[in-house]
Amino acid sequence: MVHGLRIALLLFLSAVAPAAQAAHAPPSLAAACGSNAGIKAQPLWLTTRDGVRLYAIEAGHGAAAVALAHQGGSDLCGELPYAKTLVASGLRVLAFDFRGWGHSQSPSHDSLALGRDLAAAVARLHGEGAKQVFLIGASMGGAAVVQNSGGMPVAGSVSLSGTRLWPGYGINTPGPSALRAPFLYIGSKNDGRAPLTEARKIFRKAGSRDKRSAFYRGSWHGWSLVQDAPFAAKTRALILAWIRARS
Repeated sequence: MVHGLRIALLLFLSAVAPAAQAAHAPPSLAAACGSNAGIKAQPLWLTTRDGVRLYAIEAGHGAAAVALAHQGGSDLCGELPYAKTLVASGLRVLAFDFRGWGHSQSPSHDSLALGRDLAAAVARLHGEGAKQVFLIGASMGGAAVVQNSGGMPVAGSVSLSGTRLWPGYGINTPGPSALRAPFLYIGSKNDGRAPLTEARKIFRKAGSRDKRSAFYRGSWHGWSLVQDAPFAAKTRALILAWIRARS
């Protein structure tokens, strides 16, 4: 009788284990975004130092790697067209959903600690052998790069229309004065969400010695600067040349 129960229990566990593993496996890019956008990517879970699980994807190869930080009200799906161009240019790319966004965990504490999410992405890329790691963030993600990445082991940081984190979206510490790695800010002159005066003020406060800014006409914001604007190709070329010069 006991022997029979053991066999039944083992059979039950062998059937349940694969299902449990599948339930905890990260969704494919196509499942997460409705399409893989032509990118061959590996989905994964990142775990931050405070134990928050983040959904992420990795694509491409190379010694230079880029971590992409998404806009507010969105997730990594919104940056896939740009990610595809970076991979095609020979860069390794890691894109992730911030805590509380997309398929990432929503913690009960420290829900605005976006800097810990950036640090987890940077650590993952270094751990996978990247020689140089760059941060590129748009809007909220760009503001997190500006405000939260000071002191991280990166070869450079790029903000697309990201200046400061609004209340409820993040915490503005340690601030731009803590930046030491090369810094590139790109925005537009009539962007109401990242006003030119504020963007220039943030740029001046950046502690990086190697820093550059570029402002285009119009009100293009965030990923639209590299994906939709009439000058998007020019912006992508600027960022790529800037990264290569520092790789």
